[in-house]
Amino acid sequence: MQKFFKKKTCPRGRAYGYSTVNIVYEWCGIGTKPGCMPVKVDDKIELPSYNFSEHCINSTIAKLSSGSYSRLKVWFLFDRESGFYMLQIFVPAALVVGISWVSFWINRDSAPSRTIIGVMTVLTETHLMTGTNRRLPPVAYIKAVDVYLGFCYLLVVFALIEYACVAYTKKKNEDRRRRQKKSDFKPPSLQTPDLLQDARLAECTCNTQQSIVAIVKRPSKFCIKHSHIDIAARIIFPGTFLIFNLIFWLILLTKTNRMPYNVIQGSRCNLMPAE
Repeated sequence: MQKFFKKKTCPRGRAYGYSTVNIVYEWCGIGTKPGCMPVKVDDKIELPSYNFSEHCINSTIAKLSSGSYSRLKVWFLFDRESGFYMLQIFVPAALVVGISWVSFWINRDSAPSRTIIGVMTVLTETHLMTGTNRRLPPVAYIKAVDVYLGFCYLLVVFALIEYACVAYTKKKNEDRRRRQKKSDFKPPSLQTPDLLQDARLAECTCNTQQSIVAIVKRPSKFCIKHSHIDIAARIIFPGTFLIFNLIFWLILLTKTNRMPYNVIQGSRCNLMPAE
């Protein structure tokens, strides 16, 4: 996964005109003339989409087929400005996901209200995804913003599917109750009393000390009510989104070296290529 808050590196300084036999380049302040500033950067530099982070300098010897050449390198490191994307992409996407959870507290019999909320949140997330991809340059890899918006899109789609499960479960429960009422209702049978059979049954029960026990069998079937699905969704959806945000921002801030507690942090100049 490529980082969304990506740093930009601008290398400058290559010389192939003269070999090391003729000239060797050295940065001012490194080895010679201590206290000299090799590169000066204006503090008032402002860019609309990036913040200037730091600059790195290095001197190497490039060995080519025509000879060895002295090189002076300088890197200007820029961090992508995240305030605009936080206000325009991440916060609206999280709010739309939160709005989709409102349907879990609406009465399950109010089908138009819950359906409209689900459809509108799905369309809003789709608009956010297309607008973000249109604003950013097209790349071949997956960006962090694609992962975040994709997960938000899945949550609002699952919230819409959750109401479909509630409606289907409610219909199944109503059909089962209707069949149970039909099976329990039996018309009274008109039969003539058999006095001889009643006398024999009385004589049998009186002579023995056994009692007749009526056992009522109850159907032991596992039943999921539609209200149980809403109650579970009220806990599962916010909990899943909270855990995802915790893991997502922890990984993103760690990879971009923006952790607030990371005081003992080395310079990123050590990550620059030597050649």
